[in-house]
Amino acid sequence: MQDFQGKTAFITGGSTGIGFGMATVFARAGMNVAITDIRDEELSRAEGELKAITDNVLTLNVNSAETSAVEEAAADVATRFGPLHVLCNNAGIPGGAKVLETPNERWRNVHDVNFWGPLNGIKTFLPAMLEHGEDAHIVNTSSFSGVHGHGNQSCYGTSKFAVVGLSEFLRNDLAGTNVGVSVLCPHVVDTPIIAGLKSRVNDDLRKIIDDMAVNPETVGEQVMDAMRSGEFYIFCDGTHTREMLEARCANLLGAMDRQFPKD
Repeated sequence: MQDFQGKTAFITGGSTGIGFGMATVFARAGMNVAITDIRDEELSRAEGELKAITDNVLTLNVNSAETSAVEEAAADVATRFGPLHVLCNNAGIPGGAKVLETPNERWRNVHDVNFWGPLNGIKTFLPAMLEHGEDAHIVNTSSFSGVHGHGNQSCYGTSKFAVVGLSEFLRNDLAGTNVGVSVLCPHVVDTPIIAGLKSRVNDDLRKIIDDMAVNPETVGEQVMDAMRSGEFYIFCDGTHTREMLEARCANLLGAMDRQFPKD
């Protein structure tokens, strides 16, 4: 996808953090921007900031885990802006400690938002994106915790692994169509979720987090670059994250080599 001027983007969880970073970058590129959240105060603040860039802004209070709410939002976006070109399934919530220490209700809530939310967005918007035939793109927000199982994140990490898998199969489904797919795998971004994490850790870990944190607008620019180039996996930093990814890949290949030694 190369041309963004006058095209329409829909971003769930778009009033703060990564979602707002994407919305800001898209608005500056001349796109129509529709954002959702479940917090009216945050939506109002985001609307004011985005309207300083463009009048083509629509804010909607939507729980992306509810299919009917997403369907109503799709109708509102179509009425205001017409066909959708960029779908960013971004809304997400944190949660989970060790597996046995995480209540079932928390497991369900996190997976409802983090996995079923993107699935609802895809099933609601994708048919029309295929039908209009113009260049389009879907970006599903996962996490580096969706490709590397580090720490004790139970329901959050597993939900993000599921989003990576969903995105990979969706890419297979959409090969040769007008709709591209990317999966966003940020590690540490300066968002409210990270702010909450920093409040619970010691000074040494807080400094590591601060050193790694990427600005949300930088992530928005990385997303736009990935859509232009057709990049599937979107990583947001290449330092500590690279080291962790290399270690994971080495572990996988090491296991295969031990089970099936090379000649």
